[in-house]
Amino acid sequence: MIKRSLLAASVAAISAQSALAAPFLPIDARGLAMGNTGVASAQRAHAPAYNPSLLSQAHEDDDFALIFPQLGVSVRDEEDTVSTAEDIADDLLPALEDLIEDGVDGGPSFELRVEALEQAINNFDVAIQNINNNSITPSTRLSNLETRNTELKDALEDVRDSLSDVDNVADNLTESLESISGDPLSGRLGVGTALAIPSKKFAAALSVSGTATFSGRAIFSDRDLDLLGSYVPGAQAYIDEARAVTNTFDAALTAANAETNDADKVQTLANELQTNNIEDQIDDASNFGFTAGNGTEIFSGGELTDEASDPNLDSRVEVVAVAVVEAALSFSREFTIAGEQVAIGITPKIQKISTFHYVTEVDNDDDIESEDIEDSQEDYSHFNLDIGASYRFGDANQWTVGLVAKNLNGGEFDYQDAVVEVDAEDRALPNFQERTIRGGKVSLDPQFRAGLAYQTEWVALALDVDLMENDPVAFENPTQYAALGAELNLWDTVQFRTGYRTNMSASDADVVSVGFGFSPFGVHLDIAALANPNDVEKEAGVAMELGFYF
Repeated sequence: MIKRSLLAASVAAISAQSALAAPFLPIDARGLAMGNTGVASAQRAHAPAYNPSLLSQAHEDDDFALIFPQLGVSVRDEEDTVSTAEDIADDLLPALEDLIEDGVDGGPSFELRVEALEQAINNFDVAIQNINNNSITPSTRLSNLETRNTELKDALEDVRDSLSDVDNVADNLTESLESISGDPLSGRLGVGTALAIPSKKFAAALSVSGTATFSGRAIFSDRDLDLLGSYVPGAQAYIDEARAVTNTFDAALTAANAETNDADKVQTLANELQTNNIEDQIDDASNFGFTAGNGTEIFSGGELTDEASDPNLDSRVEVVAVAVVEAALSFSREFTIAGEQVAIGITPKIQKISTFHYVTEVDNDDDIESEDIEDSQEDYSHFNLDIGASYRFGDANQWTVGLVAKNLNGGEFDYQDAVVEVDAEDRALPNFQERTIRGGKVSLDPQFRAGLAYQTEWVALALDVDLMENDPVAFENPTQYAALGAELNLWDTVQFRTGYRTNMSASDADVVSVGFGFSPFGVHLDIAALANPNDVEKEAGVAMELGFYF
């Protein structure tokens, strides 16, 4: 049976062997709702994630702030991989399986029709062997030969009739497989907490956060695509071999029918068949074999091989992921520079970086155990540093400009080679060979972003721009974001937010976001959601947090 775990394959990947990285995307509800802006607009406990200098841009009456918990998740399916994979798993693979193994609308399957053709060739061969058997009357011998010839023609037509259906489904399946092969699927999960004490003279914050980012794609092998494309040409070649037998017999029978009695007809028929080497033709049909261009046998001995009737897909699924847990202390204060008050902040942080590399076959029916993922885990400890600056200006200091550099210490971290996971049935095959996929590196490259914000008691507007392109974690597009955000704050109790973010490094990678905040008596509950406006499946995310501001 054709395995249906292809949907899982659509969300996984074959890795490039280069250094990989991650986008600048803090996962907090306020920032996400405002398009992931915050370099000049983040408030108090959000400042460490965006720009630590903003700890010194708080109002004079702002006291400490606590966020606990902070949760967010986003998924990016840039090429509608999941939708196509669902079509493959739910429609195309079952349709091909039905045609080959089960039949459609109560009719015999392709496999049974091929078996019937094989049997018809064998029966015709027996009749040919008896053509000179004098213990059987000439009329009976002629009748048997004509009957077996008719049965062979009918079997040929049955196989031929099923070819168009097999061809259509195989073509659609191949087209779909090729369309998602290499297309990335990525996701990001974040959790965090932060305690901030803002101040113009000396501000500090303690934050603990964890983010897990995965990237994957499905790579379908040429072997599998060749297998799917070989059913029809293989069956057509088989039909041609068998048709040569019936054509030779029909020509010989025409010559034999010129005789006046059955004995002479049988003798003439036998002579004509021998002259035209019909036994060699029958042998060719009985022993028909067809091998795909990649070496996979489709037909052997006149029947579908096990590999063709129960395909063992060779394509692979691979996931590369990186998890970063960091504990950070942020410090900030205002300095007088050229007569202007400029806030400068730093965030030294200790990071634990874990990399993961998992590979499996697309038709692996065994459950993926957490231990399988954990076995690929590599852990690293690392020190890193963020530095930010911000400056307020305008008649009432409503404007803020900010600049931040994150992960200045960088760092590259290996992910190990991965052994391709296969199910127990495949592992038990006598010719089983374990395959290893080479690992690579995940990089925490420095990231630079600038921001501009306008804030009043009622309204906040923000613009953030990445100053350089950020490499992807693995297979998705690189990112260089430009984002706009807006917030309407009603009586410091209810907040309505919206935002827009575009990836300047990719097309059709825009998202719009909305959010809501409720903050009575210093308690803040914020929720947010984002999605691609053209197709929600391309990218979507949600976030929520609970905070306490005093």
